[in-house]
Amino acid sequence: MNPSNGPEPLRPGLMASPRLIFGLPFGAGVVLHVMTGSDIQPGEHLIPVIAGAVFVAIGLILSGWATIALRRGGQHPDPARPTTSLVTDGPYEYSRNPIYLSFAALGLGIGLLLNSWWVVAPVPVALIALHFLVVVREERYMETVIGHQYIGYRESVRRWL
Repeated sequence: MNPSNGPEPLRPGLMASPRLIFGLPFGAGVVLHVMTGSDIQPGEHLIPVIAGAVFVAIGLILSGWATIALRRGGQHPDPARPTTSLVTDGPYEYSRNPIYLSFAALGLGIGLLLNSWWVVAPVPVALIALHFLVVVREERYMETVIGHQYIGYRESVRRWL
C-alpha cells in the first residue's frame, strides 16, 4: 500500500529489464568480437557497413518515435512502470512493440558495422528471451489493466512487424 496515494498501482511484474535482456548478449558479443576478431566477411566491405548504418538509423528513429508517442499518450517508456492508458498512435499503429524492434535494429546494425557475427548472433536469441520474459507478461498485464480496448488493439495490430 502506498500511504500517500492509496493502494499501490498494478505493475507488469517483468522477469528482467528489456534493456538488460538486449544489453548483456550485445555486450558479450562486442567483447567476444574484440577478443577473437572474427568477421562476417574478411576484409573491408561496403555493403555490411551501409546495411549496418541503415539499421542503426532505423533503430534510433523508431526508438525516438515510439518514446515520443508514449509521452504524448501520458505513458512512461519504462515497461516496469504502471500503465494507465493504451497508446495506439505513432509506431504503435503498426507494431505493439516498436521499442523492442528498435533494440533489434540497433543490435543488428552495430553488428553489421563491426562486421561481427558475435554481435549479430545474439539479436534473435535476445528477441526470443524478450518474448518470453517480457512481452508475454506485458500482454497479460495490459489485458488486465486496459481490458477490452487492449484486446481489440491486440487483434488489429501485429506484435512485431
